[in-house]
Amino acid sequence: MRPSSLFEIFLPRSDLSIIKRLVLDKWRKYAPLYVVAFALMFVVAGATALSAWMMKDVVNLIFVEREGSALMWLPAVVVGVFTAKGIASYFQEVLMARIGNAMVAETQTQMFNHLLGQDLTFYQRFASSELITRITHNAQATREAVNLLATSLGRDLVTLVGLVSVMVVQQPMMFAICALGAPIGIYMQKKLVRRIRSVSQREVLSYGNIVSTMRETAQGIRVVKSFTLESAMSARMNESIGAVERVSNKIVSVNARVNPMIDTLGGFAVAGVIFYAGWRSLTYNETPGEFFSFITALLMAYEPARRLARLQVRLSQACIGVQMMYELIDTKPSMIEKPGAPALKIPRGQIRFDGVTFGYAANAPVLRDLTLEAEAGKTTALVGLSGSGKTTIMNLILRFWDPAEGAISIDGQNIADVTMHSLRAQISLVSQDVFLFDGTIRQNIAAGVGDPSDEAVIAAAKAAYAHHFILGLPAGYDTQVGELGNQLSGGQRQRISIARAFLKNAPIILLDEPTSALDSESEQAIQRALAQLTERRTTIVIAHRLATVLNADRIQVIDHGRLAESGTHRELLGQGGLYSRLYDIQFAQGDREAV
Repeated sequence: MRPSSLFEIFLPRSDLSIIKRLVLDKWRKYAPLYVVAFALMFVVAGATALSAWMMKDVVNLIFVEREGSALMWLPAVVVGVFTAKGIASYFQEVLMARIGNAMVAETQTQMFNHLLGQDLTFYQRFASSELITRITHNAQATREAVNLLATSLGRDLVTLVGLVSVMVVQQPMMFAICALGAPIGIYMQKKLVRRIRSVSQREVLSYGNIVSTMRETAQGIRVVKSFTLESAMSARMNESIGAVERVSNKIVSVNARVNPMIDTLGGFAVAGVIFYAGWRSLTYNETPGEFFSFITALLMAYEPARRLARLQVRLSQACIGVQMMYELIDTKPSMIEKPGAPALKIPRGQIRFDGVTFGYAANAPVLRDLTLEAEAGKTTALVGLSGSGKTTIMNLILRFWDPAEGAISIDGQNIADVTMHSLRAQISLVSQDVFLFDGTIRQNIAAGVGDPSDEAVIAAAKAAYAHHFILGLPAGYDTQVGELGNQLSGGQRQRISIARAFLKNAPIILLDEPTSALDSESEQAIQRALAQLTERRTTIVIAHRLATVLNADRIQVIDHGRLAESGTHRELLGQGGLYSRLYDIQFAQGDREAV
């Protein structure tokens, strides 16, 4: 019988393939440490078997034959054996814990780096709560699976083999009696494994619901409070916690079935051994040393046998987490760089769309055969009704997605043919949805720039008209912004975002409604900062408020994913088209004539 076929008696083939991959992934790096751990486990196993074997001499030499010399050397040997076992057990446990912790750290780093390499389509598929659960729970599952396997094979199995050898040598017939219950145990274990797999997967998903509810409550606490949603969120959390509790109780119930099964089978085995040994002693007047040695080995074999019996269930449970980890790691980005792609070089900064068609997932196209140009070193404004495709244009320039048809080029270089890092390193995005990292103001301004000097950070803040309000904060540039920047006002967050763009000093600037949610005073300060930021840089700006783009070098009017009109503000007003209608909606006739 092939080794894999033998293992399939105890584990499903799907679990075996997961375990095989995990071992191959981790073995090369951790093999030397596992060799040392296995050596220590063998010492523990050998000492356990030897202590059972010695019971024969203890009983026969001291209590039956009454040898005085044995009373001197046997206790000393027992002390030595158990001391060696204790020392080896301690170092083995510490070493296995350190291997497991290193494995968890490595797995979490691998998973996070893999997530960073994914495109936006991936993050539309997976909720953040699910990703958090996978990177924590699944990484722990790798340690659980590998350490379970190593400990069970290196300590429990070897210990059991040693004790079984003692039993076979001392009393082969009594061992045959004990082995009668093994097929029953294996059959019942396979039924428990099938049950534990379905329950364990539900447990992981239930944890994800708790994380999701907590994240939404923390990030949306203003909405929760203002709409008095406390009761609704509490009910949602209680349901999620209750689901975890129910699933956890079910797992405990399934796991607990192993112990009574082993206890019952063990009881029958011990009873059979006592009956057979008593009959042999009464009938043939045999010495009790072999019996005591056998029964000691049998009782010592109880714990490793029970751990091995639970191994099947616990390993199958851990395989659920490992499988989910590999599902994540095996997910390939839908957008990849071409092999040997060169870095983007921007001598001027001209951006061009040639016949670009694009739609999100299976939805209808957002852009349809779009052709437009943003001139180098000038400001191009994108205007149009909501949903016309303006933000999509910026997303495509940053290559968050690739167009289905057509090409996007910068200074004649197709952005699909250059490295993503070189593309995004030369573009600064300032959006209405400002994202600040949990950290200090200084760290947020310097994000993505490496380790700039304090002078460079302050100069960027001054250019963004942020220096004054930063100095007024309790810790100045070392003030913590809080989660999502909730310690700052909207205008302050926006100015930090602009300071970040100043420090990056990219030749291309993308402005997506940067002043839409600000009061008039904040907007004026930010408009002055933006005027400095965009000077002599290729700039594309989206604005629903047309007053913010009146002085753009060129205004591109987007309608249903196509370029409807193009020109300066006065030229478009004179055409009397869509731009003119949008302008009339926002301004009175007198204002139009005054412009």
